[in-house]
Amino acid sequence: MLLNDIKLFSSEIILIICSVFILMYGIFFKDNSQSIKNIFYISVLSLILSFYSIIYFVNPEMSFFNNLLINDTFTLFFKKIVLIGTIVIVLISYNYLIDLEIIKPEFFFLILLSTVGILILISSRNILSMYLGLELQSICLYILAAYKTNDIKSSESGIKYFIIGALSSGILLYGLSIIYGFTNATDFYEISESIKLSLQNDENFLILNIGFVLILSGLFFKIAVVPFHMWAPDVYEGSPTSITAFFTTIPKIGALAFLIKFLNIPFENYYSAWFQILYVVSIFSMIYGSIVAINQSNIKRLLAYSSINHMGFLLIGILVGTQTGIKSIQLYLVIYMISVLGLFTCVLSLKNKSNELYLENIGDFSGLIKKNSFVAFSFAVLLFSIAGLPPLAGFFGKLYILISAIESKLYILSIVAILTSIVSAFYYLRIIKIIFFDEPVNDISVNTSIVSKLIIIISIIFSITLILFVSDILELINSTSILTNL
Repeated sequence: MLLNDIKLFSSEIILIICSVFILMYGIFFKDNSQSIKNIFYISVLSLILSFYSIIYFVNPEMSFFNNLLINDTFTLFFKKIVLIGTIVIVLISYNYLIDLEIIKPEFFFLILLSTVGILILISSRNILSMYLGLELQSICLYILAAYKTNDIKSSESGIKYFIIGALSSGILLYGLSIIYGFTNATDFYEISESIKLSLQNDENFLILNIGFVLILSGLFFKIAVVPFHMWAPDVYEGSPTSITAFFTTIPKIGALAFLIKFLNIPFENYYSAWFQILYVVSIFSMIYGSIVAINQSNIKRLLAYSSINHMGFLLIGILVGTQTGIKSIQLYLVIYMISVLGLFTCVLSLKNKSNELYLENIGDFSGLIKKNSFVAFSFAVLLFSIAGLPPLAGFFGKLYILISAIESKLYILSIVAILTSIVSAFYYLRIIKIIFFDEPVNDISVNTSIVSKLIIIISIIFSITLILFVSDILELINSTSILTNL
């Protein structure tokens, strides 16, 4: 039985072993360019091996470690997405961190260990494993936010993230302890049965309500939705750009995957309670994220508010409460991750030739089309996709969520989603206007490595050609929906 548990946990074990090896390698070998390059190769290889183990060694629909974790098809789908996204993050970070002279073995160690936490969080079917994964991920993210130690903004973002994150973790843990006290269970399915029995007996749910709201508050912080969004803009702006790319995608995918599982397994019989909470949070997140982003001049702050809007949009799929809604979320997340990582790869290729600083101010992108048409057109395609303009990939992500919402008669949410999408299209189009039609304000230096070009090309091809195979992707996703596993 122990050997089978190790086999099912093999993807995480590979990352843990490699992360510890990287840390030891950095201690005992000289911190030079060759050592860093070796660590970089080890990191990429470990992520690829972890992905390979999920495909060939991990059997779906099996629990392990005394039902603390489970590898169902829903879990494996999100694990694969997380690992692919992390590989891209590591690839685009290498040259960027070398240019800033802040590349250290600790970066790769923290990325891998944070990914382990995310994978555990996604796999969890017990509040103990869930909290372990969440905190392992969070501690690494606190350090990564302050990774650029010689920059006051990075240090500030790390401190803000740590203080607010520690507070949210305490709130979450208190909520979990209340749920345990009410149900006398830690396993998700046992909690579900206990709540179902309590509903049948018409028991007092005041304590359960308090615990549930506290847990949701902690989870809402992790995906940065209103009113738990306050950390995101400052942390995104202060962190190194490649780390911001990581914050924007991978941890949020993990947290959202867990939120879907958490609401549809232990609290499946509590739908009427969490529906009202998510309904309000979704509306305010979409409105706030789209409106506040309009006045942003920093590309990372703009993407922070944009992600708040996207998370509010994704909550609609959870509110639908059907397999179609979950399926539309999975499609949306794949499109969102690919588009955002492609966009960040474009941003990381732009520098000011006079001072060799990476460009973050949107106004500094002016006249990019005259310097490099490939990056300029890549910006346009990816921004159009994120905005949801047809026939690009982002359009289908939003379309299927709206279809599922209308089928469930969530008309107000659908109207708000459409209106806020129109507003968000404005600030995406403003960036394209600056790139294509404004006169240059500085001398832009464009440097795209072969790997970066490949990542950008793949993201563009995916955005343009998804219309041809969207039905095949939906069919594949359909077999991984969590609602088929209940």
